[in-house]
Amino acid sequence: MDNEPKRYVYNKQAGALQEAAAAPPGVRTRLAMRPSSSIAQSLLPSQLDDQAAANAAPEPLQRDSSRLPRPPRPADSGRDPIRPTRRPGMFSFTIEDGEHVLMIHKNGAMEELVGPKRVSTLGRTFRRMDHYVAHPGEFLVVRYRDGRQEHLVGPAHLWLDPRKHLSVTREEGLQLAAKEAVVIYARGDAGEVTRRVLQGPAVFVAQPGEWLHSFSWHGSSGTGYRKVPNALVFEKLWLMPDQMYHDVEDVRTADDAVITVRLMIFFELVDIELMLATSHDPIGDFVNAATSDVVDFLGRHDLASFKLHTDQLGDLATYRQLTARAGQCGYRIGKVVYRGFDAPPSLQQMLDQAIESRTRLQLERATQQQAQELEDFKLERQLGRGERQRADGAAEQAHALALEKSRRAAAIEADAARSEFQRAQRRLDQERALADERARHDEESRHLAALHGLGVDLTALLTQHRADQVIELRGDGEGAHVHVDAPRREPR
Repeated sequence: MDNEPKRYVYNKQAGALQEAAAAPPGVRTRLAMRPSSSIAQSLLPSQLDDQAAANAAPEPLQRDSSRLPRPPRPADSGRDPIRPTRRPGMFSFTIEDGEHVLMIHKNGAMEELVGPKRVSTLGRTFRRMDHYVAHPGEFLVVRYRDGRQEHLVGPAHLWLDPRKHLSVTREEGLQLAAKEAVVIYARGDAGEVTRRVLQGPAVFVAQPGEWLHSFSWHGSSGTGYRKVPNALVFEKLWLMPDQMYHDVEDVRTADDAVITVRLMIFFELVDIELMLATSHDPIGDFVNAATSDVVDFLGRHDLASFKLHTDQLGDLATYRQLTARAGQCGYRIGKVVYRGFDAPPSLQQMLDQAIESRTRLQLERATQQQAQELEDFKLERQLGRGERQRADGAAEQAHALALEKSRRAAAIEADAARSEFQRAQRRLDQERALADERARHDEESRHLAALHGLGVDLTALLTQHRADQVIELRGDGEGAHVHVDAPRREPR
């Protein structure tokens, strides 16, 4: 029973199409050789056993093809390697604690004994019972002699009783992470087959009559990015955004140039039921639709025009058939990245020569343009320097004129202030002199008035020894006469 082939060996590849790097030389990625037709995908697990045994359960395709494949795990049937039981003695047989033994009587009847126990060997034979254990994440497949089958989900254990059990094997459950899902088929008691989708995180343990849908899609064969049928075989669907490389080979432009266009397609599964109902190979549909869109695009451009409009290959509007087909089969196209193009060697040589010639001319043009720009730069700098010098000279002259004007205005203002001060001073001096003169006259008037009051002849007093010539009017009334003294002469 230890050599019995596994009936529930799952391909644990999650359907990832990450192809960022090709496999290293000498490392060959092995694919799970599963039936690829739609009929074979619906077979029961028991019907797939022969094919699985014939294919020797090849190792599933790794997610990252740049990593070395893991070494296969040693086969483990789940049988408990208990310590050997002591041999029967001459008169008694000891069953140790925790051990199960079948005691066979002479008439063929069997009795199960559980240790610790000591029984007589007279007329009896003993057969050890195998113990099978399933830990969490595992399950025991128990097949009965009456045709029934039972799956015990771990942690569980079972003692194999040959009276009712045909075989017991231990299998691993299929672990589903978040954003992963499997499609499960189940056959009911009436023979009807139903389908359901289980999404992670979960652990799938198949029940009797249940099996998984095995997907067989286009994928890379490990040498480049060419998609070939049935290269990607798996049971788990990946619901996270994914991407794949796709090279559209041997596409003709409008001028009959044959090129290969390299693309990178980003997509995401959004409706599993719609995908199951409308497509058995979405990757193949994407490849065909993207190829059709690229062929249609290149048919409307010659090689020169194509190189001028390569930016349109990164626009989803260019891939109408791809986006439409993806929507029909439950996928959403995130974006398409244009990664460049390749040409045949002869055409590539011509393109390289044209590119070399064009690059040389562009470099010469750039050199001449830089030389001319340098001359223009020097001239502009000289003109700018002269303009700044003239502006600085004009500014200096204007500043000098402004300073001179300010100086003159200040001098005029100072002269005006000085003149005003002098006029004010003279006016004050005159007023002071007039005041003094007025005070002197007033004092003299008071003095003369006082003398007149004393009877002094003011005229004689005032003219005495003071006038050069005296004209005197004498008389009163009508008998007045004029008396004129001779002018007084200074002695020589």
